[in-house]
Amino acid sequence: MKIEKDPLDKLIVDEDENPNAELLAELVSPYFRFSKNSGEIIFNEEFYKLKDWQKVLIYLLGRKVIFIKKLQKDFNEKISPKEISECLNIPQKSITKYASKELKDIIKSEKGKYFVPNYNLYKCKEKLKGEKNG
Repeated sequence: MKIEKDPLDKLIVDEDENPNAELLAELVSPYFRFSKNSGEIIFNEEFYKLKDWQKVLIYLLGRKVIFIKKLQKDFNEKISPKEISECLNIPQKSITKYASKELKDIIKSEKGKYFVPNYNLYKCKEKLKGEKNG
């Protein structure tokens, strides 16, 4: 007797599953590289042309790369608005505003720290693409 697989199982998302690496690379590659020795993000000229909310989104995606590739020891992908503010030189108040407006359906907050869930990479692409066309 053949056991039928539940067709609804393919709708269940494993949040810990690695993201689409090709898509992640496509999203961040125009804006920065990573130091092989320190794992730090090296911003390029294109990054500084972005709107601040876009910088926050791209930066969070960059942190995802550092985490996945283990470029820094004991690195946590999730980051507080204060830490983002210090790194990107964007007011903390603006970062929390972006999280509740422009990035509301894309980034998540866990214990006051922001991150982009792996399953939201396509939303990131659409949001950034829509901004270029808009």
